[in-house]
Amino acid sequence: MKKIILLALMIIPLFASIVNAQDNSVCIIYFYGTGCPHCANVKPILDELETKYPNIHIHRLEIYYNKTNQDLFNGYCSDYDIEKRGIPFVAIGQKYFMGDKPIIDNLEAEIIRLSSTGSECSMPGFCGEVVDGNETNVSPPKKRVTIPLILTAGLTDGINPCAFSVLIFLVTYLLSIGSKRRIFVIGLSYIIAVYIAYFTAGLGLLTVIQVSGLTKIIYRAAAVIALTVGVVNLKDFFWYGKGFSFKIPEVSKKTIEKYTHMATLPSAIMLGFIVSAVELPCTGGVYLAILGMLADQTTKLAAIPYLLLYNFMFVLPLIVILFVIYFGVSPEKAEKWRKSKRKWMKLFSGLLMVGLGIWMLIM
Repeated sequence: MKKIILLALMIIPLFASIVNAQDNSVCIIYFYGTGCPHCANVKPILDELETKYPNIHIHRLEIYYNKTNQDLFNGYCSDYDIEKRGIPFVAIGQKYFMGDKPIIDNLEAEIIRLSSTGSECSMPGFCGEVVDGNETNVSPPKKRVTIPLILTAGLTDGINPCAFSVLIFLVTYLLSIGSKRRIFVIGLSYIIAVYIAYFTAGLGLLTVIQVSGLTKIIYRAAAVIALTVGVVNLKDFFWYGKGFSFKIPEVSKKTIEKYTHMATLPSAIMLGFIVSAVELPCTGGVYLAILGMLADQTTKLAAIPYLLLYNFMFVLPLIVILFVIYFGVSPEKAEKWRKSKRKWMKLFSGLLMVGLGIWMLIM
């Protein structure tokens, strides 16, 4: 009988330790970015710890290209009042380690401690989800930014009388004072400056939207703005010149004329930046709508290829006009064509913006 009691006293603690080990699983949330060198330093350590401690569960969440994971990271940092944010980042229990050295130096000791004392999930309601690499069980948004949408929106944004008129005015003046080669170099410099200015402005606005934490609100506001600009453009198709219209402000036209008459490479570049700033009333509606969608659906890094493509389509009509004039069509004919097609450009742009605005609001 005594042997049985002694055997039971030996088995019970062993059994309890097994049950306790099963209960004391440790949930680890690991935020990283594809291409991040410090994250690459952490990866083999995590793989080794995962093999060494079977009770740990590491959820790897990539945040550079996955908007859902980025939102989870920002939400965690906001909950814990973390102002300075960076990756690699590990959340374990009620602690977090940020940076490769803190993770490598401290994570294993924290795993051992929590394995013996028990662990609460650092992100309640999340650790039970199935997470594998970059995928979560969150449904993708219905409104997706697609390449055809970017191509169409960028081209529609670029087909506008405001952008055309300045380039034709510049080339007309250059024809009266210089060679065709000079026209091509200065004209192309102007277009490149417009491209850089619009791309930079778009990237900056995208960053502000996402950092503000008001992505959803700004997304809706962008939809309303696109809808409003579209309605005004449709009005211009039927009653051009009557009532309010989006156009380059009169006060800016003298500045544009001044830099046009300089007719130098630096002045053409400066002109491109000035025109990009002052013609936003003509072109900003579609761009802001696309930026609102990108901010809502993707990360800044993942949005860059879309912005590069969008802005290429935006300046493509200007490139076509420059080549057409360079190869023989007079600026007067180009300007006459612009004026004759102006209302149809307004119609095309207006229909797209109204459709885009409604789609963003109701889908």
